[in-house]
Amino acid sequence: MRTSTILTTTLFLFTLSSARLVGIAAPETIAPGSTFNVVIESVDYIQSVYDVSIAFGIAAGKGYPGSMGTVLSSGYLGPSQSNTQDNITYSITLPATTPKGKSLLSAGLFSLYGAVGDPTITSFNVSVTVGDVTSESLVSSGHFSSVNA
Repeated sequence: MRTSTILTTTLFLFTLSSARLVGIAAPETIAPGSTFNVVIESVDYIQSVYDVSIAFGIAAGKGYPGSMGTVLSSGYLGPSQSNTQDNITYSITLPATTPKGKSLLSAGLFSLYGAVGDPTITSFNVSVTVGDVTSESLVSSGHFSSVNA
């Protein structure tokens, strides 16, 4: 009886899913006026995280530290996209008026951590090029060596 209780408890604990969002990946080159996907990268985590919302922005060159630049999009994540160990794909349109050249794509994420709902704001950024054609290859904000979209 004791062995089956331990086994049942162990299996139950393995089925609990906790994850957090740790970065973004985007096309290496993005064409003005195009719609492209940003991958929000997720990994296993030790406690639950309720991801509330995310906003995306772009700035020419290196941008300004701590800022989003021109806001491109924002959205609610909520319980259906929290604590999932799968990456999240988010579709964004780059304005046709965006100047070509090196740019910084940024994301600001608002989350509530743990049982007490500790609020946090996390920012991610990735260097991209605004160019003639949107590329298939992705660049990551540095949390993974590869990204599965």
